[in-house]
This record gives sequence, structure tokens and C-alpha cells, in this order.
Amino acid sequence: MEIYDVLIIGGGPAGVSAAIYARRKLLNIAIISKDIGGQVLLAGYIENFPGYENRTGSGLADIFERQLNEFGVKVLTDQVVKIEKKGDLFKVICEEVELQAKAVIATGGSTHKRLQVPGEDEFFGHGVSCCATCDAPIARNKIAVVVGGGNAAFQSVELLSRFATKVILIHRRDNFRADGILIERIKKLPNVELMPNTMIKEIKGTNKVENVILSNSLTGEECVLQCQKVFVEVGREIRLDYLKGLVKTNELGQVTVDKNQRTSCEGIFAAGDITDLIYGQAIIAAGDGAVAALAAYDFLAQKGLLSDVYR
Repeated sequence: MEIYDVLIIGGGPAGVSAAIYARRKLLNIAIISKDIGGQVLLAGYIENFPGYENRTGSGLADIFERQLNEFGVKVLTDQVVKIEKKGDLFKVICEEVELQAKAVIATGGSTHKRLQVPGEDEFFGHGVSCCATCDAPIARNKIAVVVGGGNAAFQSVELLSRFATKVILIHRRDNFRADGILIERIKKLPNVELMPNTMIKEIKGTNKVENVILSNSLTGEECVLQCQKVFVEVGREIRLDYLKGLVKTNELGQVTVDKNQRTSCEGIFAAGDITDLIYGQAIIAAGDGAVAALAAYDFLAQKGLLSDVYR
């Protein structure tokens, strides 16, 4: 069985960046992922990734794929089920194959939670978004709806209020989970409306979002709300079963890393949205992926684990 220097789990910005930096160090690597692009593929419009002018998420993912090809990165279309540490090696068990590596960079396992309502998938990238930081400018002079009750939702409302004509926060419960000081600050904004005890039943439109069907969670009464943008901020779902028992995580299930993206398990590095980073942005994930690759190289060199051909 071939032994890789580094196996990278996940094909988003963090994983792609890690792969490029690892190959520049002439390491023998592979990416294990169901796709190349990750959460970028869900972005309909991107204007905050330096040097990228195409503006679409799929376009950026295409560039990722071309760069990986140019660097000769092997991409394995598979999903990691479990990782086991065996002496100086890691056994990476996937759905289709089993692999061995001297180091692992984990970047995959985080997804945005969705509303699971009719119209959400249809209009994703065409009026429905999970990232106000990414897409707030395209809500300029429009009516925007934010769904959620935590800090992320309220921070999105605050940002969107600078662009949108009106911002309506919808939350299915009466009580918000956001910090009190943030809630009070948002309540003072003149173009913001809070709608507790409310749920979205459906997102409607022709080629783009035009309105949403709302339901009162107490009475069941429904109404139609005209809007052009819907921002879903109901949290992230992090599934890291493949790292269970190997690395430390925080109360949110995110992997705890140091400034060099090292986890609590020697030889395993992590980057991107699965870690305890503050801001979930593609450019930040890419930077962390680069750091993880450089740290992994240093780890292999210090341990004397670099293959002779790469010394």
C-alpha cells in the first residue's frame, strides 16, 4: 500500500490551498473529497476573494481544479469514514479504499444548516444565501430577510442594514439566543424589523426570490412577505466522526488548533470551518490551509519522515 506524506481531507479553499503548498514542497499527497470547491460551490456571487474576477462560486471552484491539475495533485473522489493512528502512520479508511499517510490535514466536515423548505434549493445563489459577509452588497436597495436568532444572525442583520432598504429578522421562537447588547443595538436600527415566533414555510419567485410564505409558530396563521434576498443564519453542522477520539474539540464541535493549525494529535493538522476560527471566510480558510501544509512539512522534516526523493 502506498504511503503518502500527507493526506488532505476536503476540497474547499482550505484543502486546495493546503494541497498547493504541500506540492510546492514536493510532498507526495492526495486530496480526498466528494467535490472540489466545498462551500464555495454554494456561493452565487463572490467579490471578496483577492485576484478573482469571475464572481461566481462555481467559477472559483473551476480555478481550484485547474490549479490542482497543474501541480499534479491526486484527487480521490471518496469520503473518509475513520482515521486510526498506527505508530508513525495514520490509516485513513474511506468508503471505497484504505490509505496510509505520515500526516493528515483535515479540512472537511462543516456545512451550513438549511431551512429544508420548498424553494430554498431552487433559489440558492439566486437570492438565498448563507453568508451575509459575502453577499451583503448585492442586497443594496432591496428588502432582505434574515433567518435565525443567534449572534451570527444579528451580526448579519447589522451588516445588511447598511445596504438593504429594509432588513427583517425572522426567528421561530420568542427568545433570541444572541448577546443582549447586540440585540439592543439592532433594535435601534431604523430599517430593521424583528419577527419572533415566525417561520418560513416556502420561498417563492420566478427566476429569483420575490417573496416568502411565513407562518406564525404559535397560531399557524400564514402571510406573504415581499422580499428579494433571504439569508439563512441558523448555524453550522460539523460532522467529524472520522476524527473521533483523536483530536480535541470545543463546545461547538470545532477542532481546536494552535497558530500553526496543529491539533492535539501529533501529525494531524486542521484548517477551515471545522476549526475554532473566528471568521468563516473562504480567504481565511485558504490562508489557514497554507499554514497547515507548511506546518505539516516542518513536522515531517523534524521527525525525519520525509521520503528520500523529497529530502
